[in-house]
Amino acid sequence: MKQEKAKVLVLGSFHMSEYEGLNSEKRQREIVELVSKLEKFKPTKIAVEMVPEDSESCNEKFKQYKLGTYKLEMNEIYQVAFRLGVKMKHKQIYPTDWMGDTDMDYSEVESWAKENQPELINEIYDGIEFPVLTEDKSIIDYYKEINDSTIVNMLHKIHLNIARIGDLNNYVGMNWLSWWYKRNLIMFANLTRLIDSEDERILFIVGVGHSSIVTNFIEESELWEVVQPLHNLS
Repeated sequence: MKQEKAKVLVLGSFHMSEYEGLNSEKRQREIVELVSKLEKFKPTKIAVEMVPEDSESCNEKFKQYKLGTYKLEMNEIYQVAFRLGVKMKHKQIYPTDWMGDTDMDYSEVESWAKENQPELINEIYDGIEFPVLTEDKSIIDYYKEINDSTIVNMLHKIHLNIARIGDLNNYVGMNWLSWWYKRNLIMFANLTRLIDSEDERILFIVGVGHSSIVTNFIEESELWEVVQPLHNLS
C-alpha cells in the first residue's frame, strides 16, 4: 500500500509591487477570483517569500486584516496569501525566505559578462521572451502563463547557465549563483519544517524564478507529493 505524503503546491508569482493599476476594480476582482481558484487546493498552511525575521510584523498585519483594520498593500503576500488565509481561517502566514549576504550582486555579474563575455551573455538570454501582463489579459491567465512548464524551465536554464560566466579560477557567475542556490535550499529547508503530518497541504507563493529549483528539491527529497499549480488555476 502506497504511503500517503503531505502535499505542496509551489505557485510561481510575479511581484505585484512592480505593476501599476492592480488596485483598479477590475484587477481586484481578478485577484479575488485567483484566490478562489487557490482555495480549491485547501491549504493547511501558506508559506511566502519573506524572511522569518519579519514573521511578527507580517502576522500582525494579517491579524489586523482579519479585524478589518489593515488595507492590503500591493504585494502578492498581502493580496493573495492574506486573502486566502482568511478564507481558510488560518491563524498565521509562514515567511520562508532567506536573504543573507552575497559575494557579488547579479547586476555586477551581468556588467562583468557584458564587458568580458558579451557573446556568452547574449547566448544565455537569446530568444528569451517573458510573458507580460497586458490590459486585455486577466491575472489568472497571467499566472497560468508564468507557471507553464516552458516558462519555468526557461528561467531555470538561465540561472544554471550563469555558472558559465567567468574564467578558470575566476568564477564570476558562481559568486552570485552560490548565494542563489543557498537561498533556494534554505527555502526548501524552511518549508520542510512546516510538515506536521501526512495531511499537510502547503501552498508556497514565491517569485516564479524560484519555482523550478524549489520544486526540484522537493521532488528529489521524496518528502512530499508535488501538486502542479496549473491544476488549480483552470
